Amino acid sequence: MRAKLFFLCACLLAGSLGGYAISTQRARTQAHVVYLKIAPIDPRALLSGDYMELSYDFENLSRPWERKESLTLYADKNGVVHVNGTGKPLTLRTHFMRYRLPHQFYFQEGQGKKYENAAYAKAAVLSNGSILLLGLTDENLNVL
Repeated sequence: MRAKLFFLCACLLAGSLGGYAISTQRARTQAHVVYLKIAPIDPRALLSGDYMELSYDFENLSRPWERKESLTLYADKNGVVHVNGTGKPLTLRTHFMRYRLPHQFYFQEGQGKKYENAAYAKAAVLSNGSILLLGLTDENLNVL
């Protein structure tokens, strides 16, 4: 009896994790892709590999303690995000005086030179408003 109960619980857990993975992939494919201009990036090394600390150009417009609860940016027809202008609005919320954006980009160890000339962060805006980092691009929006 215990073995059957354990097997049932394991199947339910595997099914729920699989369903979550499928729904996340579906949300990612249906998400609106935008390009966020990044400010100077800071490469660092961890024990588990390399990563870059990202900051975005619009974050430098105000001091952290002056930030409002949200910031509205606008994506043009190519998906490039600007502070002013027209286009599809993108609202970013703050959390502990920092915008709710991915600020680390992890990559394989030894690949730091490849990402030194990155100009934009390619991101997907999910239906719930959260932003998922897809990669880094150069000035011509080519994925590195």
